[in-house]
Amino acid sequence: MTSISFSAGVLAGGKAERMSGQDKGLLLYQGKPMVLRVIFALQGVVDEVCVNANRNLESYANLGFRVIEDDERCKGKGPLSGLFACLTFAKTSHLLVSPCDTPCVSSAAFEALMEAAKVDPAKIHYLQEGYAIHPLHAVLPVSKTLSALSLFLENDNRRSVMAFYEVFGCSPVEWHNGTELLNVNTPSQLA
Repeated sequence: MTSISFSAGVLAGGKAERMSGQDKGLLLYQGKPMVLRVIFALQGVVDEVCVNANRNLESYANLGFRVIEDDERCKGKGPLSGLFACLTFAKTSHLLVSPCDTPCVSSAAFEALMEAAKVDPAKIHYLQEGYAIHPLHAVLPVSKTLSALSLFLENDNRRSVMAFYEVFGCSPVEWHNGTELLNVNTPSQLA
């Protein structure tokens, strides 16, 4: 049996257009930067966490974590660019990913993804709550996903995370605590 190891990446490289361009990961939610709240949940289950960011790099680095920018070949391709950057960084068999704007996510949600990966390590697993899918809360087999994503980004004009997952092979992990998956996209949600 192949040994499975996990690292994690937090996706904070978006443009935050619905947040008036403010860097969402650095905005405070209940007194802490949102990115830190996600990192703390990930640190409950993995030893190594990186942050994918494309601006305010020094501010992210000052939080004490390695910051990975999008690869020039992938810039402008949405969250897939961030996934590619984090996969390139990973030195483990599997990578957990999470967006920076879900500050209520728990370590238990990531543990559920890790359990799914241990049962079926060749697939991408992502969280789902009823009909709501959360493809950026996921665990990906690093080597195979990196190769497949590289080809997908070169040959496919779609920027959809789910389109890539479906081409690759994926499976949802049902998560029943939807409040943990709150996505903070607007100033009113931040308050």
